[in-house]
Amino acid sequence: MTCTVDLFMLNICSVSAADASGWEEELDPHERQQLGVFNSETRRRQWTAARVLLRRQLQARLPGEALEFIQQPHGKPVLASGHAHFNLSHSGDWLALALCREAPVGIDLEFGQRQRQVLVLARRFFAPVESNWLAGLKEREQAAGFFRLWARKEAVLKAHGGGLSAGLDKMVFHPDQQWRLDNQLDEHDYQISDTPFMSGWLALASQGEHQVNQHWLDGRLEIGTPPPHLAINL
Repeated sequence: MTCTVDLFMLNICSVSAADASGWEEELDPHERQQLGVFNSETRRRQWTAARVLLRRQLQARLPGEALEFIQQPHGKPVLASGHAHFNLSHSGDWLALALCREAPVGIDLEFGQRQRQVLVLARRFFAPVESNWLAGLKEREQAAGFFRLWARKEAVLKAHGGGLSAGLDKMVFHPDQQWRLDNQLDEHDYQISDTPFMSGWLALASQGEHQVNQHWLDGRLEIGTPPPHLAINL
């Protein structure tokens, strides 16, 4: 069975502080309480936009259902009814939301804003076949290769529900074999699609095959037009 994933992309810079403040009324008491932990106005605006976007899209798909969120044992938030699956990721100025009715999904945005010793990190967290592939790339290609691997791994871990605590080494990608995945997490057959995005990578994973509908949002969380300089091919 092929599941349909709706992917929403939002540039947080397009959201005004006034709009974000007004949206706080749409949050439940627990969510409004959580806003108090953010010292940064930007993080507060980002978090509010993410929660309100999620609520609006779920309500559009599940009319009349009271939305109740619970946390899985490893901390992944899910809808208590199980009537829809979602996942959020943000990096830099961008927020990504993936929604699917049929199966769990995971999404990850990775931007290379900071200089990292990618080969050192790869040897620490990745399988030998992955770190060896990375070391074999030209030096100027290694950072992009690292972020691509990391995004793919984290997307699968988020679809699985275990997050990073489940272990980056529990899935092994073979980049030289069309990115074949050896999955040691569970019995599911994950489909992963990814694409370069800005200075990094965007990866989407689902339990089973998926097709993607893309939605680009404006600063009021309404469907807009894709930026002409950005292209996503998932």
